[in-house]
Amino acid sequence: MSVVISSGLVLAPDPSGIDGNNPLIGWRNLVTPAAVAGTSQAAGFPASNLANPSTNLRWQAASGTPDQYVTVTVNSVEAVDYVGIARHNFGSGQIPVSIEGRASSGLPEVWVELVAPVLLPNDGPALFRFAPQSLFAVRVRLQPGLAVPTAAVAYVGKLLVLQRRIYVGHTPINYGRTARITNARSENGAFLGRIVLSEQTQTKVDLQNLLPDWYRANMEPFIRASKDVPFFFAWRPQAYPHEVGYAWMTNDPQPANARSNGMMQVSLELGGIT
Repeated sequence: MSVVISSGLVLAPDPSGIDGNNPLIGWRNLVTPAAVAGTSQAAGFPASNLANPSTNLRWQAASGTPDQYVTVTVNSVEAVDYVGIARHNFGSGQIPVSIEGRASSGLPEVWVELVAPVLLPNDGPALFRFAPQSLFAVRVRLQPGLAVPTAAVAYVGKLLVLQRRIYVGHTPINYGRTARITNARSENGAFLGRIVLSEQTQTKVDLQNLLPDWYRANMEPFIRASKDVPFFFAWRPQAYPHEVGYAWMTNDPQPANARSNGMMQVSLELGGIT
């Protein structure tokens, strides 16, 4: 669970108040089965599985050496600025990960490093953020590590940067653990142990004082899309880069006017994996 920010991306307060700690939502995704390819793939684990938002289908390389690449042809006129990866083994496998971009389809191929190689601290969802730019293709470079690389989900697109930061009262999604548990007891009441039937993480995001035009242009398209697709969520990416979730909506968000000047508020309830 990490946010990796390119060294070339300058995050500082601007007149709108947005900086590196504004929450990020990665929901726009240009990855399709036809657009994604791997340097290699093991039998039964094709790279096209990365285009499926389900985490039970995986891509796996046929080998851990030499460098393995997952390439997404986005051919995007609109700027893209992130790559999201979920259900991978890059942390436990000690696999250095970096992001590269290609501006055009011309030959010879020219790839530019967008995010420098990094060792992730764990196998949780990862967001790689770089300067917004139009790209023909984006690829994930996986250098040899201790394991053959595998991943279930890959997103490439344009981040939604929330207008207001989150302060008090918020539970980061990786700490919002819930479990369904059965307690076993003997006939005389002795404790025999506990069985964990299922586990998940959840959180609630209360957003307030959103400008009405901003909400309609930015939040409304995301909320419509969230009925069907999961997304990456980082609540305070610069201060707490390891608190990222691959999440889905568990409520039906309904915005409300909060002030007489039209400012709006909305509450998002999320479940997810971390």
